Amino acid sequence: MAAVVVLAAGVGLFYNGYGPMALKDRDNTRLSPGGAKAQLDDTLQAAMGAIAPPLVYFGGFYAVDRGPEHADGEPSLLSGVREVVSVRTKVAPAKVSVLLNRMTLLWGGDCRQSDTTVGSLATHYTELHCSGRGDTLFTLSVASSSADSTVVVDLIAEAFSVRYQPEKDYGAPPIGERPTGHELAPDVDDPYWSH
Repeated sequence: MAAVVVLAAGVGLFYNGYGPMALKDRDNTRLSPGGAKAQLDDTLQAAMGAIAPPLVYFGGFYAVDRGPEHADGEPSLLSGVREVVSVRTKVAPAKVSVLLNRMTLLWGGDCRQSDTTVGSLATHYTELHCSGRGDTLFTLSVASSSADSTVVVDLIAEAFSVRYQPEKDYGAPPIGERPTGHELAPDVDDPYWSH
């Protein structure tokens, strides 16, 4: 009976991150969930503050991508965490270069731009990747289509090698929760950004 209890305890510890390989994930130099949240929030607040006139946002959300299992089957205790804020203001295609310039000025010359066109509707994606605050990566993501006169803009901050916690533990983003239940499309007209 004692052997069964010890075996059950060992299996429980193994699958909860106390096995030999997962113990490396507990390194104190890893970013804590609270530290990651603070850096992600700070990065997005800085980006939103650099855009003038200010845009209106739908709200935000956190997404947690847990690392793959270790070779011995132990669950990883590390994750990547994204915070995404979607722009509610209609942004005219001619204003995309203004947004890109503002973010390049904010984050300095350490930015890299990529452009891709995909699909039968010829959706064009422009992404500007920059070093954000602390250990974060900032991305300005713009999707446009020849079928639409406005673009979809997302501000994304990402942190890597964060000690794992489920998404619900991150709470609400500083600008509030993003509405759910339908696909979001820009619906706020702005005299500067929308024309």
